[in-house]
Amino acid sequence: MTDQINQASAGTAARRGPHRTVVVLAAAAILGVMFLVVWLQSSKYEPLVVGKQAPDFQLPDLNDKPLRLSDYRGKVVFLNFWATWCKPCREEMPSMEVLYKNFEKDGLVILAVSIDRVTTKKEIPPFVKGLNLTFPVLVDSWGQTDKRYKLMGVPETYIIDQQGVLREKVIGPRDWTRLDNLKVLTQLLKPAEKAASSGAPPQETPAL
Repeated sequence: MTDQINQASAGTAARRGPHRTVVVLAAAAILGVMFLVVWLQSSKYEPLVVGKQAPDFQLPDLNDKPLRLSDYRGKVVFLNFWATWCKPCREEMPSMEVLYKNFEKDGLVILAVSIDRVTTKKEIPPFVKGLNLTFPVLVDSWGQTDKRYKLMGVPETYIIDQQGVLREKVIGPRDWTRLDNLKVLTQLLKPAEKAASSGAPPQETPAL
């Protein structure tokens, strides 16, 4: 009788062994998936760091001509994100136009990326015409650049050097006719030999 009980207990233990292994493996797999999801979410909202390569992208302009950021290597790029419904963007745009007219000959490129979605996309041409803007305006109705640049809102401006490296990030609007707001930009627009010898470190600047 005792032998039968021992055999039954052994059989039960043998059956529980594989079951426990499966449970442990399943729990480990679930924890692994949860960790991966948390890591992906955290990296999604990790801000773009000054001193790193600016993410490349291709977007259409108002004439549906595709323009790529990397096509402007060798020039200083003033990359601005905006929207027609954004009042601070409207207030900032005239000073951007002045900046463009004054520094285009020195190698400055302004790319103004509208994040207007499909419902407000039609408002972009009247907005541009009303402010007499002459710099390139790109359209990102599907949010291609949102994730790449980890946008927190609009307006946001990214100053990118001739090698495609982010040198300054400005959150919020800025008066681009004030000299104290142009320190990084004017430094980059100096002749290459002067800019290289200055050794000015990159800056991340809050809006003024």
